[in-house]
Amino acid sequence: MLRAFPSALIPVRLPFGAWWLAGHGVLDDHVLGGDFESAELRFAERYLQPGMTVLDIGAHHGLYSVLAARRVGANGIVRSFEPSPRERRFLQRNLEINRFRNVRVEPFALGSEAGSAELHVVTDGEDGCNSLRAPVGVKTQKVAVAVKVLDEYLRESGLEGADFIKLDVEGAELGVLRGAKSLLSSARRPVILAEVQDVRTKPWGYPAAEIIRLLESQGYQWHDIMEDGSLKPLDTTASEYDGNFVAWPEERKKGTDLFQETIANLDQGQRP
Repeated sequence: MLRAFPSALIPVRLPFGAWWLAGHGVLDDHVLGGDFESAELRFAERYLQPGMTVLDIGAHHGLYSVLAARRVGANGIVRSFEPSPRERRFLQRNLEINRFRNVRVEPFALGSEAGSAELHVVTDGEDGCNSLRAPVGVKTQKVAVAVKVLDEYLRESGLEGADFIKLDVEGAELGVLRGAKSLLSSARRPVILAEVQDVRTKPWGYPAAEIIRLLESQGYQWHDIMEDGSLKPLDTTASEYDGNFVAWPEERKKGTDLFQETIANLDQGQRP
């Protein structure tokens, strides 16, 4: 049996105003310490606007889903994809405590082909490492999950596109993107915050740089995230990567405040 939902959850007020029920995993410890992906969260908070459509792919306990739900408001849409039944319980609790009604939780994984797979659910505190490939150095239990293709999901759901995607699926990022060809070539292309880490892609048999290359070939430009949530150009010639980076469609850059700040930083000689 998977690790049970903890009997004692700690309510935490997050910097962006929502509530979070912290359990006993490593991610929860970092949230309590205020040092979990602070730059990434600041970027997402600054970018997201009322009425946007957000896809949280690899939602885990819903930190980004909660942020997105608060920022996009009642007229916005959030879809939270989380195949682990244990993590969905945390996710649902965090949505319920905030009384969000603009989020739908989807209980399946996304990939390049529809079907089924085995999710390796970590049974110790490193519950952020659940993956469709066995993670190294942790104990896991296999759970059968469904896999869907993002383009097909969007058609079936009647969603015309998305404004923002948070993509963190422990090495399955390339497959998710390969299943989103129509979305990535559409008139409404999302900004993507993606985990790009060789330690995660290695069990899948490909270098993380392939994620960079795929989106570059689709006309996306990659950016690193500064601590205040603004952006700077990413070196896309590196052979290895270990971080969360923002891929931005070229056609959506003009007039965006975050990019105006980036240009100002470069003009002042603050080059990466």
